[in-house]
Amino acid sequence: MTTQLIRAAAGDTYDHPGVRLRMCLTGQETAGSLALIEHVGRRGAGTPLHRHTREAETFFVVEGDLDGWSDSNHAVVSAGDTLYLPPGSEHAYRIRSGTARFLVLITPAGFEQFVVTTGTLSEPGADLPPAPGAPSPEALERIAQVLSDYGVSITGPPPTA
Repeated sequence: MTTQLIRAAAGDTYDHPGVRLRMCLTGQETAGSLALIEHVGRRGAGTPLHRHTREAETFFVVEGDLDGWSDSNHAVVSAGDTLYLPPGSEHAYRIRSGTARFLVLITPAGFEQFVVTTGTLSEPGADLPPAPGAPSPEALERIAQVLSDYGVSITGPPPTA
């Protein structure tokens, strides 16, 4: 492993419903120790409740606000705040403000490949993907199948309050 400088526009970008994700560092570049992904998204984008068996996720909000849920606790996570989610915690997030920009540190690496597998390759300067609606039961079933390959299980729908 060598020292790396990752410029602000470097890294492949992928679109998911309501969110653009830029791969700052992947497991391939860190010998599997971590991955760092920048997220930029619109209000309402987020995840269903889910649980990782292998990795922790650490959210650092740069701009805007998120709703964060972990093991039945809710917090508003604002610019400058950090939210740590250990492996095994049941958690979800949703963008609360009109837009938000935040970094997610995944330790150890590996789960970032989910973004590559399920996202749509995009250009960094393109318009953000549209805000998502509620996922259909069929869409949740499809995503649950892919997530199981990464040791992640969906445990409930996206939280609403």
